[in-house]
Amino acid sequence: MLEATKDMIRAAIDYKRRVAGTFMLVEPKNMRARLSGSDFAVTRKIDGVMAYCVYRDGDVAILGSAGRDLSAVPVARDLAAALKAAKAKDAVIAAELYVPNDNGRPRVFDANSALADPNGADKLRLAPFDVVRLDGEDFRRAHYKETHAKLVSLFRDESVRPVEMRTAASEGEVEAIYEEWVNGEGAEGLVVHSEMPIVWKVKPRHTVDAAIVGFTTGELGVRDLMFAVRHEDGTFQTFGASGNGLDEGLKASLAKSLADDAVPSDFVQTDSRGIAFQMVRPGPVAEVSFGELIAENSEGKIRWNPLLEFDGAKWLPKGRTPGVSAISLVVERLRDDKTCDAENVRLSQLSDICPFAARRAAAELPKSTLLRRKVFKKVAKDKVMLQKFVTWKTNKEADPRYPAYVFHYTDYSSGRKDPLKKDLRVAATEAEITSILDAFITENVKKGWNEISS
Repeated sequence: MLEATKDMIRAAIDYKRRVAGTFMLVEPKNMRARLSGSDFAVTRKIDGVMAYCVYRDGDVAILGSAGRDLSAVPVARDLAAALKAAKAKDAVIAAELYVPNDNGRPRVFDANSALADPNGADKLRLAPFDVVRLDGEDFRRAHYKETHAKLVSLFRDESVRPVEMRTAASEGEVEAIYEEWVNGEGAEGLVVHSEMPIVWKVKPRHTVDAAIVGFTTGELGVRDLMFAVRHEDGTFQTFGASGNGLDEGLKASLAKSLADDAVPSDFVQTDSRGIAFQMVRPGPVAEVSFGELIAENSEGKIRWNPLLEFDGAKWLPKGRTPGVSAISLVVERLRDDKTCDAENVRLSQLSDICPFAARRAAAELPKSTLLRRKVFKKVAKDKVMLQKFVTWKTNKEADPRYPAYVFHYTDYSSGRKDPLKKDLRVAATEAEITSILDAFITENVKKGWNEISS
């Protein structure tokens, strides 16, 4: 077994990022409009674990997309034997590590289960799909058909066999392959190459029922809805937000009905404009569709979802949990016939499609740095009013779960029906967060307020 070095790990992560950046996701119904070219190479997409295989001096190291060392899998010996028989001096091969399924298509959770079980690892197979390097040189060919031909010449065993490929001369022929492999045989999807530099990934859309837990508004009414699924213990896991699919009439009516169900929240999340979602009492359910779920980003980092609890009066944050992000999220319809219980909006709707990444040991994070803190007080008869403005530099911007800068606003008034109000904003630069703080102070601190702390 070849020792996996830091350079190999970085190369595996970089490869996944580079390949992910070349894919264009296409819905089956849009194939004729979106594909281009006249010389297509179509491969069957395998639902497995990406394996970056480095062969050198008769030995092989296998790394996952996040740099995980998978070299101990028995099929690694078969890969090394095939390259040795082909008299390759060295090679880097990209493949899918999967478990064959006689009753249906391979599923990634079967591969993950086999990797976690020492007695199940011998079920794993490799499906090479790319030659990255061969005999000391980068392997670049004008058309993918040449790459696949090289793979076929290198790997012939049952345990290490290249992904299945067919050629097509038109978009219509690609559609026929999709009909046979995906609709007929249950394959996950297609990967389509042509003489063009784009690589298309053709997959069916998935639909799930999700709870509507928050919203933001625009000129026409609702702009975005926040969606969540529910754990058996009653907690909610948010996984995406979108307003795609809502017509003007529904945007207006939803803005009114959701505003009536608005509740306080200690959890704050903003939309793409930096506007905080107004959280609502759990109840409304929508059917949403998406093209793909992603459990890890292109660098192999876990996608984290907020975990929330509704205590009957307000939303409470319960931390974060490994989850997914939904690509091309669309609202299909409201489900007035469903309630947001743990069965109707169950978590497994997502995890069955895309198993969540395993939680890794938490690294110690740097402490935040307080930048500015200003507190103002005003007394009017028997009412006491306080406003507090605080900014921090998180020092955690290297972690995608955290923003670089945070502003928090607290507004307290003893005579108000809702005495405590809060607001939270995030920013990428210190100048931006300072501008937010200054704007809040200018808007909210008027005559009669006295600064009591800074």
